[in-house]
Amino acid sequence: MAQTPPDPTHILHNPSGPVTALTTFRTKEGGEETLVSGSNNGAINIWNLNVYRSLKTWQAHSGSIVWLGALDDRPGYIISQARHESLIIWNEKEIAVYRLLVDHEGFCKCDLWTNIIAIPAEKNSVHIFDINETSSLERTSTLKIDDGEGALMAIKLLGQGSKIATAYESGCICIWNENIVLHRTRVKSMPTCLGHHVHRNELLLGTSCETLYIFNADNLTELKSIALTNPGLNLMALRLSDLRIYATAGWDKRIRLFSARSHKKLCVLQLHDEAVNSLIFIAGPGSGLLAAGGSDALISLWDVYNS
Repeated sequence: MAQTPPDPTHILHNPSGPVTALTTFRTKEGGEETLVSGSNNGAINIWNLNVYRSLKTWQAHSGSIVWLGALDDRPGYIISQARHESLIIWNEKEIAVYRLLVDHEGFCKCDLWTNIIAIPAEKNSVHIFDINETSSLERTSTLKIDDGEGALMAIKLLGQGSKIATAYESGCICIWNENIVLHRTRVKSMPTCLGHHVHRNELLLGTSCETLYIFNADNLTELKSIALTNPGLNLMALRLSDLRIYATAGWDKRIRLFSARSHKKLCVLQLHDEAVNSLIFIAGPGSGLLAAGGSDALISLWDVYNS
């Protein structure tokens, strides 16, 4: 039976309005993780979680920020993606050191693994880049599917190596090695988000219906399907500190926690009155916090399953 859900440990009120993206970065090697939020108005906020206040804000884009990432080998460096606009790499002084036009027509977000970044392009293409020592991008490959599969919905870099998972509007799911499709499968509903458990070699797929799918990440064999109470998932995040739990956010504005081993639902968190647009686990004492950012301009912080 699912446990009684906890209350949030704190609620941050974003001065820049609706929260559309979250990430963390370290200001120095081995330092604590710092929370970063992106907003619907294109602003980026840096947060101090000791006093629960925004420390810095700058206008990064003219449009909504849909994704944020951080470069682990460059403390203080942040990457931002704005919808129908550009991708920018920011240094530790909030100066843009690289800018790339993003011509993706849909809602797919970038994905980052160490210094490899996958960027959605046009309707259903993916450009893979290496981020070099000068923080500029070098394209290594392009993934292009048949137009009949519809819009690109989600990308997931599958750890070390060159394998990539992609999901399309038609329900098609692909595993690529560079620009070659190794495996392909199909689900009945529209994919919305992807997750990857490296140690268990499992690919998690959220959809527009009441089903969460678990696949073998090597060959896309379906391992399990989980029935949800309400249709529609738009986000998922794995707790990297111990790989024991993952979180999903649904169209019903609720956050659900699952065991990464059994995929059993552990609890449901409910706070946000509008859509939850981003989820991230923040490393810290114990296993850290879960942060959720929503269209209600709130960032909720949760201390869950840390004992």
